[in-house]
Amino acid sequence: MEVTIGKNTSTLKFNFKALFNANRDFSNVDDNGNNLGDGATNLFTRILMGDTSVIVDIIKVAGNVGKASEDDIFTAVDEITEEGEKIDETLDELKDELKNSGFFKKSIITQKENIEEALPNLKKKIQTEKVKQQVAAIERILKLLNDNL
Repeated sequence: MEVTIGKNTSTLKFNFKALFNANRDFSNVDDNGNNLGDGATNLFTRILMGDTSVIVDIIKVAGNVGKASEDDIFTAVDEITEEGEKIDETLDELKDELKNSGFFKKSIITQKENIEEALPNLKKKIQTEKVKQQVAAIERILKLLNDNL
């Protein structure tokens, strides 16, 4: 997929650099401040949930946009989605790009397996309302990942 940012056209590349940037910029952080390395999975999940703002984040990690202004990136999103008329097609194309990238696919599958392994332990915790909500959210994410990988 190509995007035009300002006067420069750039091909989105889902290579190791993009994966590194995704995991650096969009990963969750544990209670000790450690990066969990799940940024690629977070971006993929946001696509699956129909979060249109993920397009901006993907352009930032995969588009080699440097110091492009947010306005230029927003304009690029308007262009590739044809002013929102093709938002679903754009999200589907980005989903396919992530699935077809060896780097992103490996990272997403690894995170999915880690979630599957951790879920039983979370279910064993005292089921406060907060834990119940976490379990429900994690189960939804796992279903989305399993249905789309």
